[in-house]
Amino acid sequence: MKASPTHVMLVTLLSSQYQRFASLAEAWLAQGASAFGVFQDNRPLVYWPSGHRLMRPSITAPITKNDEDIADLRVAGISGMSAELRLKADAAMISYMLQLESELQHMTADLVTSQDQQLALYRLTQTMRDHMTVVETLQALVIEALRMTKFQVGFAVFVSSTGQEPLLIQSSENFFDDDIAWRIYWHTFSLEHDVILPNPESEFPCPKGIENLLSVPIWVRGSIMAGMGLANRPGGFGSPDIKLVRAIADQASAQIERMLLYQEMFDQAKLRTEMDLARRVQLDLMPRQLPKIDGLDIFANSRPALQVGGDFFDFILGDGRPMLFSLGDVTGKGLSAALLMTMTRSAIHSKAQFMPFPTPEAVMRQSNEDLYNDFTRVGVFATAFVGQYEPGSQKMLYANAGHAPVIYRPFDGSPELLRADSTAIGILPISHCRNQTLNMRPGDLLIVATDGFSDARNAHDETFDIERLIELVDQLAPRTAREIADAMFETVDRFGGGRNQDDDQTLVVIKGAAS
Repeated sequence: MKASPTHVMLVTLLSSQYQRFASLAEAWLAQGASAFGVFQDNRPLVYWPSGHRLMRPSITAPITKNDEDIADLRVAGISGMSAELRLKADAAMISYMLQLESELQHMTADLVTSQDQQLALYRLTQTMRDHMTVVETLQALVIEALRMTKFQVGFAVFVSSTGQEPLLIQSSENFFDDDIAWRIYWHTFSLEHDVILPNPESEFPCPKGIENLLSVPIWVRGSIMAGMGLANRPGGFGSPDIKLVRAIADQASAQIERMLLYQEMFDQAKLRTEMDLARRVQLDLMPRQLPKIDGLDIFANSRPALQVGGDFFDFILGDGRPMLFSLGDVTGKGLSAALLMTMTRSAIHSKAQFMPFPTPEAVMRQSNEDLYNDFTRVGVFATAFVGQYEPGSQKMLYANAGHAPVIYRPFDGSPELLRADSTAIGILPISHCRNQTLNMRPGDLLIVATDGFSDARNAHDETFDIERLIELVDQLAPRTAREIADAMFETVDRFGGGRNQDDDQTLVVIKGAAS
């Protein structure tokens, strides 16, 4: 059976980029996968390790061309949402490489029927297509341009709009003084067109040692991001040579564009993987199991607005020691807030675990002293609540460093908002928290939440606000701790009407229960 063009193209890509596919497979195997491979029409094209045929994968992702599935990636021995997202990102990257290969083959068909200059441009494309860094691209550009045009020396520059350090590549070391090369480039940049030297009508002098020179701008994404200068062509150069150099510059522009797109895709896939790993690490820091304390019904949960967030809750238990719990909210969202959240949680956890006689007031005071200098340096703070319960006491000792909302509802009374008696951690060098006491008799209810609940917004930009939250707690008070928490998340979601979460949402629900 004759192989289809798509099959041939995919096999060609696998052959030319085999090492890249092998590196991809090694990364999956290192993460715990038992096998990785590329399949087409349910037949293996390549797979790792060699003894595993991968006929029953745990996850797959399609490789597409022109919005049609033409093959698939398969992985065995690992599953889950993060693995699926990662495999889809890998498949998208291969689909993009396949699209580039397709474009290259179409370009080949056009160039075969063209004149000698076009054939030379094709060779340039072939030479440059495997270069994935700016330095490699510029080096290949200068070498191939000199070979094709018969100029003796040349240089190329790249000036990124993203703050990357400008690059200058020369064909002959020290032939162009760096300052002269940059002056030629910036002169070309300012004119936005070719510069030909010597030129009697130009005020720009022909540098010493240069008999003739052609400098062309290279446009990328609508602006001049690079340039190329070629000098000392024996006998000078004419209009056909200028057209060829411009065509070379166009090829360089397309290659740089592809390189930037590939790098962006790679960076995005890497960022997604890193963010997913950060999310898993952050979730692993949260207690895996909620404590079972005689006389209390406890439930806690956290939902970050982004992949990672700045909220946390924690329970600290020790033999012969009362149970302590904490909940906090670091300013900001995303990765920076997650890093600072980890610092805050670790500080509170270590104090609660290792102080000889921990109390909420003492834990908060020591944690503030540990974190104040670092938080002041980066301009952030964290609100926190620490509670302590001695089984059988029916009393909750607590300290509140600037945290809200905290709602207490006695079994025979109305809910009330518990005000903080000290500023947040990191605001002042000394914490002014004091131990406060609550009854935790059967039916008494304590809810410590983050402002992701009260500040949740709907389509009309209205906030859920504290008053609604207090009313909701009053309505939910007869339910169990878990039912109360689930209903609070559900109610806030319904209020938002499908709007994305504005902030992290975390809560701890503690209800007095019969011993």
